Amino acid sequence: MGVLRLLNRLFHGSAWLTFLAMGVAVAGFALCSLNLFELFRANIRLLTSYGLMAAADGGVLQLIELTAWGYLALAFYVVFKGCLDGLLHRIHRSSGPWPPR
Repeated sequence: MGVLRLLNRLFHGSAWLTFLAMGVAVAGFALCSLNLFELFRANIRLLTSYGLMAAADGGVLQLIELTAWGYLALAFYVVFKGCLDGLLHRIHRSSGPWPPR
C-alpha cells in the first residue's frame, strides 16, 4: 500500500514535483533502453549459434540481466505516463470547457 500511496502523491501532488519526477523517469527510461534491442538480438543469436557452450559461458545470465533492464525501463515509462496523466488532468480540470463559447 505504501507504493500506491507514494505514486498517487507523485502523480497528483504538486505540479513541480510531478514535472521533476517526469524528467527523471524519462531520463531513466532512455538510459535503461539504450541499445537494448540490439543487445537482445545479439544475445539470442549467440545462444542459438553456440547452444549449451554459450549458455554455460554466461549467455543465459546475460539474457536474464537484459530482461531485468527491460522491466526497469518499463517501470520508468509507467512512471512517466502516470506523471503525464496527472499533469494533463490538472490542466483539464483548471481550464473551462473547450472550445470557449
